[in-house]
Amino acid sequence: MSTESIRCSIYRGGTSKGVLFRENDLPSSQAERTRILLRIFGSPDLKQIDGLGGATMQTSKAMIVGRSADPQADVQMTFAQISLKDPTVDWDSVCGNMTSAVGPFAINEGMVRASEPVTPVRIYSTNAKKYVTAHVPVNNGKALVHGDYSIPGVPGTGARIELEWMDPAGSITGKLLPTGNPTDEVSLPDGRKFTVSIVDAGNVTVFLDAHELGLHGTETPSEFDQNKKMQATIEEIRSVAADLAGMKASPGMPKVGFFATPQTTDMDIVARLMSAQLMHKSYMGAGAVCTSAAAAIDGTIPNRLRAELTKQSGLVRIGHPAGVMDSTVKAHRHNGSMVIESASFSRTARPIMEGFAYL
Repeated sequence: MSTESIRCSIYRGGTSKGVLFRENDLPSSQAERTRILLRIFGSPDLKQIDGLGGATMQTSKAMIVGRSADPQADVQMTFAQISLKDPTVDWDSVCGNMTSAVGPFAINEGMVRASEPVTPVRIYSTNAKKYVTAHVPVNNGKALVHGDYSIPGVPGTGARIELEWMDPAGSITGKLLPTGNPTDEVSLPDGRKFTVSIVDAGNVTVFLDAHELGLHGTETPSEFDQNKKMQATIEEIRSVAADLAGMKASPGMPKVGFFATPQTTDMDIVARLMSAQLMHKSYMGAGAVCTSAAAAIDGTIPNRLRAELTKQSGLVRIGHPAGVMDSTVKAHRHNGSMVIESASFSRTARPIMEGFAYL
């Protein structure tokens, strides 16, 4: 067959699904990689009918994985978020959910030697320039799929993979608090003012108080995605906040979300995150890293809204549209500032298929 083809695998990672590639199978040029990914995913097209994309932001993701020359890492990963409506690929963000597939992929592809019962896979993120250790259960030399761990947003159960993000602060801007402040005031062109917290840990996230926006914090994705006026307001806030943080807003960065104090005891904060102006149907993994880090910093919106139930511990139980996600942050004070040592959460992942994608 003369049609150009590229070897790849489809994995579910956490509550996301994406296509994984071996780095050596792709050209090194980012422009050429962008061209190839758009073609493989069938973008731009909201249905992605002519490619492997799943017609949602959660299922239009790619991970490029290769062996690392860095002695602190076994492999390196490069994340790509493929747009549905524009001929663009966002190379600036990271995906915590799809990161859970990187360790199993590296083991299954022979990049990392399996060691039973759990193999630690040290991963370097080229997007965030940070390290993640994935603790992957293995059996007979392959990543274990079956297990009794469940995550909201994914049917059934699987093997539990713990992801530990080391020193996640300043992943994008170089600072935990890009503006130097736990809160800032954003002024929109029409004169409206809103309070925001801008935190950079895993991803840069703009945190908003749901009640200040006139929301409850418990809105569903379908409810929010129909509220075009509120979408426009939040997008305006995100754009101004990006300027305050000293960064140029791209479709996927910074992330933005609104938060509220829970009315039940099974969670510590109610959270809704957006990507490309649409509400995430569950919760972003890197978003959980940033949310738990922000909840540990005095004066931020998540810290203020966080319930008192677990405030003295590192555990943050995040209530999202599909359920509750646990994230644990290790932090300490140094010279009056908060230092985020690590943030951890657990996911499941599994391979769905492997073969060749035709361009």
